[in-house]
Amino acid sequence: MKRFSLKYTLLTYRLDQLWFPLAFWAFFVILTLLLNDQEMNFDIARAYIGVAIPLIGGFMAAYAILDDPAIELRFATPIRAAQILFERTFLILLVQAVCALAFILFALLIGVDFAPLGDSLNLHLAWIVPTVAMIALGTFGAILGAQTMIGSFLVGLVWIIEVIIRDAMAVNNWKYAYIFMGILNPEHPDLVANQLALFALSAAFLFFTWLLLHRQERYI
Repeated sequence: MKRFSLKYTLLTYRLDQLWFPLAFWAFFVILTLLLNDQEMNFDIARAYIGVAIPLIGGFMAAYAILDDPAIELRFATPIRAAQILFERTFLILLVQAVCALAFILFALLIGVDFAPLGDSLNLHLAWIVPTVAMIALGTFGAILGAQTMIGSFLVGLVWIIEVIIRDAMAVNNWKYAYIFMGILNPEHPDLVANQLALFALSAAFLFFTWLLLHRQERYI
């Protein structure tokens, strides 16, 4: 079996998967500098790392595999489905991680206090958990429907619904699927259970995506 090819992955990596998250990063940086208010700066930083980053990651994931211009060639080579899945989703997570860490550093330099979100571990889990969940959802939706639009639609739908009914999500049985709990309700007593449930759900989405990728004729 062909091993992980970093060179191939980078050569076929679409530039819009790079400038799209960077454009959002620049927008939030400029917005923060223009407002120049300590309280609002915290809200903007929280919104970017915990709400915008997952959305962007989910959209990118929906287009990561099926939008590969050489997808037929990829499927024609003796390459494992798990490798294709790992190569594309890991790069998306890496790009989002760089954007999130860079913004956190920028926010700290201008005096933003992230103490309300807890310690350093909780701060990073607040964006890592929802980002992984949305990447998994976007990938699963695209592969399940054999269309990139299906994946992006599911990501957008879940994101909008959870933003609108975020207060209800935190208090009923849906709290374990509440992707914004870590960033919007960091003091919630069920936060750890929520994060474990989201990681498990993400793993389930990726597992079923892996199974579906074995039927490669659906995507050619």
